Amino acid sequence: MRVLQWEDLDRLLVFINNVVGEKKSDSRSPLYTGFDQKVSREEEAQWLAETLASIERGDVINVLAQVRNRIIANGEVTKGTHRDTFRHGRLGLTLLAKYRGLGVGRRMIEILVKESRRAGLKNLEVEFLAGNVAARRTYERQGFKEAAIIPKKVSRIRKYFDGLIMSREL
Repeated sequence: MRVLQWEDLDRLLVFINNVVGEKKSDSRSPLYTGFDQKVSREEEAQWLAETLASIERGDVINVLAQVRNRIIANGEVTKGTHRDTFRHGRLGLTLLAKYRGLGVGRRMIEILVKESRRAGLKNLEVEFLAGNVAARRTYERQGFKEAAIIPKKVSRIRKYFDGLIMSREL
């Protein structure tokens, strides 16, 4: 696991488009919102440039997991953008299906929590599909507690799914 770098562009492009493919091929995918269409190299380069600038400013904490030069997961914490919420972070984590259940997500959460604390954040929140039992268990083991259920937040293939927000103090 390591910090994101500009040289990761092509590997990130493969990663994100693999995630899109996973979501499209599995109507029961636990992946949350987004990941609806493949991205171009230019789009990924723009995202990477903006993310690296946000990291440099201290607005984002980002970590990726790699196996044999292949990116398998990416996670980040985005700090609140207002003076009132600057000590609050929103965590997001995406992991390729093949690597779920192996402890990679748990370790990434541990790193993101540690780095968030070091950055002066006081609490974190994460949101995902309420039916994602594995994610819920993983976050609970890391000290997150249910904060809210948002009924029918996500609409996918003519079905509605509840969103779950969990949070923890640092």
